[in-house]
Amino acid sequence: MTQPPFFFTSYAGRDADSELVRQFHARLQQEVAIKRGVSATHEGFLDTDSLEHGARWRRDLSQALGTTRFLIALLSDDFFERKWCGREWAVMEERMRLAGDPEPIAVLPLFWVPVARELPPSVAEIQHRTPRFGKAYRHSCVVDLMRGDRPAYEKLVIELVAHMVRKATAPLPEMDAATAAEFPPAFGPSAPPEPTATAAVPRAAPAPRAGAPGRRHGAPMSPAEKSRLIELILASDVCGTRDAWDVYMDSVRVMIRPERVNPLSDGGRVRTRLVALVNAALPRATPTVLLAMGDALVEQVGEAEAGAALSLIQKAAANWNTP
Repeated sequence: MTQPPFFFTSYAGRDADSELVRQFHARLQQEVAIKRGVSATHEGFLDTDSLEHGARWRRDLSQALGTTRFLIALLSDDFFERKWCGREWAVMEERMRLAGDPEPIAVLPLFWVPVARELPPSVAEIQHRTPRFGKAYRHSCVVDLMRGDRPAYEKLVIELVAHMVRKATAPLPEMDAATAAEFPPAFGPSAPPEPTATAAVPRAAPAPRAGAPGRRHGAPMSPAEKSRLIELILASDVCGTRDAWDVYMDSVRVMIRPERVNPLSDGGRVRTRLVALVNAALPRATPTVLLAMGDALVEQVGEAEAGAALSLIQKAAANWNTP
């Protein structure tokens, strides 16, 4: 790999359909070359095809993941059981978050085969189907279109690449290979556990401790902790509807008076508003806003459901001024 890949194909790595994955990846790469021309970056990354014999696969894969513009996620039940699939998803989500508001589009999930399990929250909130990809895909999956409806399959590929080319103008921050290789996966083995009824934690803040690994100097949260907090709150009922979000924000504002936080409730997706709130809370001199977020969450959903998010908030509050 001599240049950052334009797209990175993320898949479960199953013997039964590995050849179909290679065919789909090659067709995407061909269409990108047609749309962007020979002078543009059009290389796609697929671990079975892009890693040279004798290469350091972990380093090269992580480098590609940290620099690619798009992640094409081929969803299957097995996809959500693979640690590396979860890591690839999480790295791209973090890069999107670091880009700021509005977040660029960088993760493009496709139903490779029918998915029987419930989608993880970080996956469920992203748009998976669009009329632009054709009526056939709305009720099918990529593999079935490849084998049974070639015109519909070609429409999907052409429209997907056209969408990528349109969205590629928005910049996406890169991540170094070492960080990408160790980034906590969003799902699969080694992923942080989902909040449960037993996740409640004591309301007393933990004692201050030394700086956490991966936490920037003076920052109360590491990037992974921040992303996890956002996902936990996003999965709660306070983000279920716009009305629920407005009630949550009213509670936060009451708790932080006379302080004020402005870029929080108007316009954009709930995720965008939540990211803006967290970004406004963390740089402050005190953890007042962040603690109010936790208290308002408990107020609306109860301590049991809020437990995992509350634990991260209390940990950050204890770290607030730790050098």
